[in-house]
Amino acid sequence: MAKEEVYDRWHKTRPGKGEPECREHPGLVSSVDHGCEKRWQARWRDKSGRQRSKNFLKNKKTAAIAFQRSQRAAVEEGRDPLPHRSQRTASVPTIAEYVETFLEEHDARDGTVATYGYRLRGHVVPALGDQPIIEPRRPEYKRFFADLKAGGMQDPHRTQVKKALSAMLSAALDDPDFGHLMPGNQVIGIKLPQGRRQKARLTWAHIVALAEEISPTFEMLIWYGALQGLRSMEATGVRTTDMKCRLKKLEVEEQRQDGRAAPLKTEHSYAVMPIGSFLVDRYLSHMSRRTAPPSTDVLRHRRQRGWRPRPEEYDVLVTLGRFGTPVREDALCRAFNLAKEAACAKGVVIPKSATFRDLRDFMDAVLIASGVPPRSVQVRMRHGTLAETLDTYGFALEVDWENAPASFDELYGIPAPPGLPEAALVSQTERIRRDTREVETGRLPQGGSGTARAEVRRVVEP
Repeated sequence: MAKEEVYDRWHKTRPGKGEPECREHPGLVSSVDHGCEKRWQARWRDKSGRQRSKNFLKNKKTAAIAFQRSQRAAVEEGRDPLPHRSQRTASVPTIAEYVETFLEEHDARDGTVATYGYRLRGHVVPALGDQPIIEPRRPEYKRFFADLKAGGMQDPHRTQVKKALSAMLSAALDDPDFGHLMPGNQVIGIKLPQGRRQKARLTWAHIVALAEEISPTFEMLIWYGALQGLRSMEATGVRTTDMKCRLKKLEVEEQRQDGRAAPLKTEHSYAVMPIGSFLVDRYLSHMSRRTAPPSTDVLRHRRQRGWRPRPEEYDVLVTLGRFGTPVREDALCRAFNLAKEAACAKGVVIPKSATFRDLRDFMDAVLIASGVPPRSVQVRMRHGTLAETLDTYGFALEVDWENAPASFDELYGIPAPPGLPEAALVSQTERIRRDTREVETGRLPQGGSGTARAEVRRVVEP
C-alpha cells in the first residue's frame, strides 16, 4: 500500500525548468504560498467526485495525513466524508431564522435592538438569509460587504451593518445547540473603511429659515436641537413639566421611541440645563397655539376625515403630531426635509445632507467658536468625555451672529463669553425693532428668512 501523503502548499509539485531551488529546503521549488501558516493540505473527492480540501498548520503534517486518510476511507465505504456536516439537523437555523431569535433575546436598549433589526432584516437577510448560520465563511462575508458598496452604500453604513452582523454571530457562538459547529465569528477581522458621516455645517441663517418654514407644530423641535443640543427623539420627548420657565431650566429625563417613553442614550444624557429667554418665549407662544380651542372648520374637517378625538394621555408632551400623538422619527424627518426645500425656494440654500442631528453639531460648534470653556461645552452637550466634544462634534465655524434671532445669553441662558462681536450682543427686542424698521423701509423684503423676526409676537405667560 502506497504511503499516504498530503499536498505541500509551500512547494511546487511540478516546477518549471530552470526555476531556482528553495533556500530553506534544498531540492524543492518555492510556491507563492511559501511561508504561510497552514502548510499542509489534505485532499479527497466526495461522492459526486468534487475535489475537497482542508489546510493544516505547518507543524500538523501527521494530523493532515490522518484526516485525509479518514475522509478517503469514508468515501470508499459510502459514508459522509465530512462527519461534522452530518450533524446539521433541523435544529440549526438559517440566518433569517436566527435574526429573529437574536433580536428577541438581545439584551440592549429598545432603540439598539430596533436599529440592529433594520440593518439585519434590510441587508443581511436578503443576501444571506437562506443559508444555515454555520455555513458562510469569511470570503462570502467579504463578498457581501463588497456587494453593499457596489450597490451604493457608504462606508459608515457598511460599518454599522458589520457591527450588527458581528453581534449576531457572537451570540450564535454561545448557542448550546449549534454554536460548537461554527468556525468562529467570521466577520471579526474583516477590514472596512470607517468613513465618517458627512456633517452639514449650518449657520444661523439656516436655523432661522428652518424654524420659519417647518410646520408650526414642529418649530419647537428646531430650537430644542439648535439651542439645547437635544437629539431628535429627546426633543420629541420633552414634557411640559420639564420646562421650568420661571427658573429658566430644562430637565432632560426621557426620550420617545415609537411613541413610547424610553431611557436616554447614556447616563450622561440625563441633565438639567439652562435655557434662555428666547426659548421661553418660543415655548409660551407654542403652547398658546397648541392649547387654543380648534376652530369650527378644523372640527368639521376632523369629522369628515373620521379622525378620532385627540387622546389626552399625551397632553403632557410639548410637541405632538397631527393626530395628537407623539411625533415619530419618520414624521420629523419628512417635516425637516420639506422645511429645507421651502427654505431653498426662498433663497436660503440649506445643504442637502443636513439632518436634525446637524442642529446638535451646530450648537457644539457655536459654543466652541464663541469661547465657552471646553469643559462647560462638554457638560452642556452631555458628552461622556471631552474628546467627544472636541473631536467628534466640534468643528471650526465662523458664526454669522447678524442672522441670529437673539443675543448669546438670550439664546443659551448663560453669560456671553468675552470677545464676542457686537452682533452677538444685540437683544431679541432690538433685533425685532430693527427688522420691522427695515421691512417698512423696504430694505428687508416680506417673506423668506427674517419675516418671523420682524413679527412682534405678544406672549402671555400662563
